Amino acid sequence: MRRGSRTIAYYITPHGFGHAVRSLEVIRHLLENSRDDRVIIVSDIPEFLIIENAGGQVPLRRRRLDVGLVQQDSLRFDVNATQAAVEALYHGREQLIEEEVEFLQGEGVTTVVSDVAFLPFFAASRLGIPSIGVGNFTWDWIYGEYALSDNRWEPLIAWIRQGYRHCGLFLQLPMHGDCSVFPHMQDVPLITRKARRDPREVRKYLELNEGTSVYLIAFAHLDLSERAIDRIASIKGALFLFKYPLRYSIPNSLCLDGLDLTYPDVVAAVDGVITKPGYGIVADCLAHGTPMIYTERGEFPEYPILVEAMEKYLPTVYIPSQDLCAGRWEAAVNRLKCFPHCIPSLRTDGAAVCAEMILTSC
Repeated sequence: MRRGSRTIAYYITPHGFGHAVRSLEVIRHLLENSRDDRVIIVSDIPEFLIIENAGGQVPLRRRRLDVGLVQQDSLRFDVNATQAAVEALYHGREQLIEEEVEFLQGEGVTTVVSDVAFLPFFAASRLGIPSIGVGNFTWDWIYGEYALSDNRWEPLIAWIRQGYRHCGLFLQLPMHGDCSVFPHMQDVPLITRKARRDPREVRKYLELNEGTSVYLIAFAHLDLSERAIDRIASIKGALFLFKYPLRYSIPNSLCLDGLDLTYPDVVAAVDGVITKPGYGIVADCLAHGTPMIYTERGEFPEYPILVEAMEKYLPTVYIPSQDLCAGRWEAAVNRLKCFPHCIPSLRTDGAAVCAEMILTSC
């Protein structure tokens, strides 16, 4: 390792895409600010996210060290399966921590960053190296809601809290839950990606007609029946955009794969985003003033916090999940057209702020 250089192990939960997207934005700033430093991602996130958001130049050690929530389908969680998976981690905890200690030593890691896996903090503490958390919630807070009706969660939550208490500094993002388990916290601005192209340029690039309303379907997975697709296809004057891993054959839709556009370019240019609230897509919409059509996302404590921020700053329309999956979108689309658009006055330089604080703490 070069004199004065640092090696940062950046752990990212595989739960959803939002944690990965914001972490990759911080990593991009880390590498831009300090060319001599090295970042290793430790996660089980899809590799295409790294390629799209960090140019694919960051090494990935494929490793799953937290569970998040096990999905039952595109909108619902399986709480019992989640509990069993966390319990399996708990029973193998000593070996898992020792393996991380060996990895950190072997790579000469000087700082551990985690969003928001708790287990890496145990390993960093044993080695006495700095550790930083980044996030807007913790897994003990999420699972605490389920412990109210299932006491099997109690020892698992106690273990998770023990891990978080080893964290040296937690960078707390807006739209956060109760993160008070961390001994030391610092509030930071919203982490979000920024469009690189003007919305008018994007619409011209996509060859959109002047009167066409354009909506981005922002899901990792959303199953639509043939009947649902027929309903969506019947919506006049609307075009629906989607991107991998979604795959649809809808007449009034356009796949964005292979086009020279970033995801934020598209978010900034559309008339609305159709989604379930997650930190990544909500942050992108807040940064660009993009209206949202949203549905519920199961028993998840973060959901009302995100919805509160969305409804405070953006035009929003709620669509029940049964209507979303059935393709009954027309009423929500027409209602969204009635709202004026404006970009909220919010700080969105959280990635730069976090990167600077991480480098300062190394």
